[in-house]
Amino acid sequence: MKKLRLTAAALSLCAALSACSRFVPSSYTRVSAHSQSQAEQQDKNVVSVGDYAGLRRAIRDFVRSGVEHGVIRVRQYTGTLEEDLAAAAYSVAREDPAGAYAVDYMTHECTLIVSYYEIHVDITFRETKTALSDIPYVSNTRDLERRLREAMDNYDSVLTVYAGYAQEPDYAALAKTYYEENLDRLMAMPEVTLENYPQGATPRIAEVTFTYPEPSRTLESMAKQVADTLSAASVYVRIRESDWDKMQLLYSYLTERFTYTERETKTPVYSLLCEGYATSWSMAQSWALLCREAGLTCQVVEGQLDGESYWWNLISLDEQWYHMDLMQDVLAQSGLNLRYDEDMAAYSWDREAYPACPAPEEAQTPAGAEEPAAETQDPPSEPEQPENPSGESPSEQPSETPEDDPNTILQNYAINQR
Repeated sequence: MKKLRLTAAALSLCAALSACSRFVPSSYTRVSAHSQSQAEQQDKNVVSVGDYAGLRRAIRDFVRSGVEHGVIRVRQYTGTLEEDLAAAAYSVAREDPAGAYAVDYMTHECTLIVSYYEIHVDITFRETKTALSDIPYVSNTRDLERRLREAMDNYDSVLTVYAGYAQEPDYAALAKTYYEENLDRLMAMPEVTLENYPQGATPRIAEVTFTYPEPSRTLESMAKQVADTLSAASVYVRIRESDWDKMQLLYSYLTERFTYTERETKTPVYSLLCEGYATSWSMAQSWALLCREAGLTCQVVEGQLDGESYWWNLISLDEQWYHMDLMQDVLAQSGLNLRYDEDMAAYSWDREAYPACPAPEEAQTPAGAEEPAAETQDPPSEPEQPENPSGESPSEQPSETPEDDPNTILQNYAINQR
């Protein structure tokens, strides 16, 4: 009889323990000698609250910490718990920046255990491009622009920030400005898209995505080739002292590299300098880069030609500005032409935004005289040879060698750089 009583007591105890395990997830009831750190982590995922603010804060903390299953214990709650629980879960998942960005969906269950309620919150996270823990807080547009520039310098595919600024900037315009200011380093303008979490709120998580036409490694290789080409151009004109001579030699350097073809590409400066594909925009921008390397003062003009968007250059020589339309000159193989404002009848531009290029007064036709045909200044087909310091006659001077060819200079420069 005594054995029977002991057996019945043991069965009663086991039944009681089994009933308790229904209210506590198995992940919190497993205990082993080597699971102390796991138990400590589980304790962090069990919090106690007493009102709606605490309830919402607990769910938000679960989200920000990446907790997939959390437990909330509620004692002496002030309010309607079930209604507040649903409202708090929705608010965090859809209205809080972290929840709107990272949560796919969320479920919860509330159980009464003697003197308190136990709430189980299960969170399914969506796959994000940036982990919540890696998202920086940005309070102003100046800091945003700095981070955007860093992302473009590295050809990053995404920039995610916790945006504390109220006014939404034009991210694509910021990217375009930075790209055009660094055409010698940035080989492509990315396609920029924006997604806010949640929409129209402050603060919010802003995810800016950059889509480039080529992998980052390819674009970095292109940038290296462009840098070598620009540096070789500066070496090519180093023997000339006057701006006129430098400009003429620089034009020879450009035109002898390729027979140019008009074509739009996603890497315009690289395509012009290293492949021979040109547009008026890439021609004007590339010429400005070459002039900068040679120490010449040059600007890019944005305007129209025959009513269509078009770009060309202004160059300053001996304190006189001239128009240069290299796209027309190169495609027509007409040689280098410098133009005054009076020669630009087919062009239109904001004249107040750029230096004036009037023809010198002495070049104007006197009153009553027959007006000659418009003239342009063409450079000589070959740059003038520098004076012979040794005093030898011209017939004794060495003729132009293959080393003077632009492509040969570029190759020699690349070899020396190694």
